[in-house]
Amino acid sequence: WHLALPVAALAMIYLALFLRMMRAGMAEAWRQDYALAARARGLGRLRIALAHVARNALLPLVTMLGLQAASMLGGSVIIESVFAIPGFGRLAQEAVAARDAPLLAGIILVSAVMVVLVNLAVDLAYAALDPRVGTGEAAS
Repeated sequence: WHLALPVAALAMIYLALFLRMMRAGMAEAWRQDYALAARARGLGRLRIALAHVARNALLPLVTMLGLQAASMLGGSVIIESVFAIPGFGRLAQEAVAARDAPLLAGIILVSAVMVVLVNLAVDLAYAALDPRVGTGEAAS
């Protein structure tokens, strides 16, 4: 429970952006031919929304999550300082203050690896959400 407020504070920064993107993606996906075809086949609105529309609306959101991963890592420095949480961001701040170059280089290296791994996870999620990506049939 002690992490609820820091996590909520970090999440609220990006929540408006992600909700707006999801809303715009859902509105666009409802107008696509596959949604109209599913409606014409008599599928229920909830099934269409979950199985077809939300899956396609998630694609830009997943992309934005990958792009914001580095920003979230940087935002954690402030959150860790405000809430006095001993974490990676606070360690980086203390390394800068102490002019500890090897520690700071290690923190930057690990941070870069974390961002690369998040981007890999985004690519795998993108392939799972859109089968055309995994088979190489994506439209140009």
